[in-house]
Amino acid sequence: MNKLLCYLSERSRRLYLGLVLLPVLGLSTCDKGTAPTQPKVSGPAAAVATTTYEGEGQVISLNLKRPSIEIDHQEIRNLMPAMTMEFYVKDKSLLDGLKAGDQIQFSIDNGVGGLVITKIGKK
Repeated sequence: MNKLLCYLSERSRRLYLGLVLLPVLGLSTCDKGTAPTQPKVSGPAAAVATTTYEGEGQVISLNLKRPSIEIDHQEIRNLMPAMTMEFYVKDKSLLDGLKAGDQIQFSIDNGVGGLVITKIGKK
């Protein structure tokens, strides 16, 4: 870099140094007290992250072959509004002892495979 500066005229050197130092000076004047909050997961890890939510609702129907459950559920906070929807279950045994009309509480994972119910309990 020193050789380059020797070959440049005084005016060119000032311009070159200004262009090199300007970004550095700009960074040092940033307000460090108001840094944005970082998300919990980002980059490649976000693509495989799973988030679990809790819900409540009424069983509408069961499908043991899929296995899935149709639920008329209340709002699932931070995931979706109240609606009637069919969900896959992680394991068919989660449906044991349930029937249409049962009031339930459930845990649902939102991850790479989509929405999957991982726990179900009668209320």
